[in-house]
Amino acid sequence: MFSSVSASSGYLPFDVSLSRSRELGVSWGVLPDRVELSVSDYLSPAPADVAGEFASSVVGRIRGGRMAYGPLYREWVGSPAFALANRPVYLSRSRNLTGVTAGGERDLLESLDRLSDMGLVTGEDLRASMFSWTRRPNYTRVGYCSPAMRLVAVSSSLDSEDVPEWVLDYVVYHECLHLRQGYRPSSRAHDAGFRRAEREYPYAKEAEKRLRSMKAGRSRK
Repeated sequence: MFSSVSASSGYLPFDVSLSRSRELGVSWGVLPDRVELSVSDYLSPAPADVAGEFASSVVGRIRGGRMAYGPLYREWVGSPAFALANRPVYLSRSRNLTGVTAGGERDLLESLDRLSDMGLVTGEDLRASMFSWTRRPNYTRVGYCSPAMRLVAVSSSLDSEDVPEWVLDYVVYHECLHLRQGYRPSSRAHDAGFRRAEREYPYAKEAEKRLRSMKAGRSRK
């Protein structure tokens, strides 16, 4: 696909290889006679029109433009079908995820129930999604979300009776907002709309303060 797109654009030929990295992505190096391109193997089954649009975006970026993925590509990668098909591979490449919601002291499903009861998350937010604890605690990155895989991971540093439920719920809510955003490559994740929605959590300021305190306390040890 890249050879035909680059030829039609008058650009150098492409030498394409597939990457088995955990995250979805693309990287390249421009040589005098060709472009060496590494593309995530998650994209190998892309339909021809999606692949062509993706290739055009990459060529445009290499030629000095901004990376602006087209609607066909964003819709395909952002679909629940893409997440369900590729998440098992993502999990197999994620050594720090337990793959379950039940921790030693807390269960992420209970956190989601509380957020649902508060009207902060909906079934549509959680559609085709998965939640998991991390195996190793992280006090700096207490949660992350892969919108393409519809997966939320929460640091096991929060799986403790010493951490109030409202602090854990705030972290889970924050990551659910990323699920609500969906797959948005080349867009700011924490834009003004995200911050407004984040402030709907009743104890957002208190939770942020508690998380900063946990991080600072850990760094002094």
